[in-house]
Amino acid sequence: MNMVDIGLEEVESYLRRSGWRRSLSGPFAAIWHPAQDEESSVFVPKAPDSPDFSTALKILTREVARLENRPEAEVTLEISRQFVDVTDLRAEDADIADGTIPLMAGIGLFNSAHRMMVSAAAATLHRQSYYGNSMPRAAHRHARRMRLGQTRPGSYIVPVISSARFGALVSEEFGEPRLEATADESYFERRMLTTLSRALGTLSEITVVRGRTPSKLDVLSAVDEGVSSELCAAVLDVIGKGGVEVFDVTFNWAPSSPPPRDLPEKIEFPGAAAELIERIEGELKETDAPAERVLYGVIRRLSLKRNETTGHVSLETIIDGKPRIVSFELPLDVYRRAARYHGERRPVIVRGILDATPGRRATMQVTAFDADRSVASFDDMSE
Repeated sequence: MNMVDIGLEEVESYLRRSGWRRSLSGPFAAIWHPAQDEESSVFVPKAPDSPDFSTALKILTREVARLENRPEAEVTLEISRQFVDVTDLRAEDADIADGTIPLMAGIGLFNSAHRMMVSAAAATLHRQSYYGNSMPRAAHRHARRMRLGQTRPGSYIVPVISSARFGALVSEEFGEPRLEATADESYFERRMLTTLSRALGTLSEITVVRGRTPSKLDVLSAVDEGVSSELCAAVLDVIGKGGVEVFDVTFNWAPSSPPPRDLPEKIEFPGAAAELIERIEGELKETDAPAERVLYGVIRRLSLKRNETTGHVSLETIIDGKPRIVSFELPLDVYRRAARYHGERRPVIVRGILDATPGRRATMQVTAFDADRSVASFDDMSE
C-alpha cells in the first residue's frame, strides 16, 4: 500500500537513511549492502525507462525486507514516503472495534480533511478568528494540492499526503542571505502542516488538556496560534456527528528532511469535547479582531541607533508571488533575537498588520516574531 509511486530517488534515500552503503555503481545499476554486513547486498536498478524496472524494484524491496527482517509491506510503505508528509486523520468508533465507523462519521472524516487543510492554509497566510466569505483564494488553491491516500485499518484512518521536496530556501549573495523565491513556494505545504499541528495542539490544550472552560482571553490567544472557527468546524465534522469516541491527527514527517521543531506529533479530541469546541466555534465567529498577515522570509538588513528603544529590520519575503522588502521595528529584546537569526542565516516568521500598498515601501506593525521552525536553518540545508 504505497503512499506514492516508488522510484530510484525514494529507494536511494531509504537505503542511505537506513544505514546501507553503496559499494559499486554503474550507468544502469548499483550494488548496496547493509553497513554491518559486507556479505549481503541488493541490486538497485537505475534505468527507469527499462521495461523490467518496476519488477526489479519489487524484487529489491522484497530482498531489503528479508535482510532487515521486516514485513515487506512495511518496508515498501517507508520507501514510498521518503519525500512526502503524511497526516493521518483517525476516527475510532465508540461501540465497534472492527475497523468500521458509522456512515455519517465517515463522511464527516473526509469533509474534515478538506476543511482542516483549507483552514490551515488560510491561517498560514492570515490569522483570523473567522474567515467566512473572506477565505483567501490561495487557501483553497493550496489545499487542492494535497492528496488522499488509501484508507487504512486502525480504527479508520484517512491519510492526507503532501509534497516534501524542498529546494534551498536561503542562499548567499555578497555575504548576505537571500531568499530563493522559487523555492519558497515549495515550502508552503510544510508550513501549512506546521500551522495545523500548532493550531490543533492549542485547541486541544484549551478544550481537553486543561480540564476547565477557557476564558475569552484563552480563545483570543488561540487565534494567534492558527485556531479559527473553521478549524473548530473541521474537528466537529468528526466528533460532532456522534458515534465517534476519539478523533486524532498524527503528523508523519518525510524522512528526507528535518521535521519542524517543538510540535506535537499526535493530537486527540474525545467525543466528549464536542460541546465545548462547538461553543468556541461560535465565539470565534462573533469575535471582532483585526486580521493579521503572516510573512516568511530572511532578514536582509538591521540597524540600531544609540539610545533607541527599538531596532529597524528589513525582511525579504514573498507577497502575492513576488519578492518584496518589508520594514518594521522590534523592541530591543526581540531585535537581539533577530540579529542572531540574521547571523545564522535562519528563515523567520513575522505576524502583524501589513501595509503593502503598491508603489510604496512595505511596512508592518509586528505583533509576533520568531524563527521559522517549519524549515531547516541555512546550515542544516547546506550540509
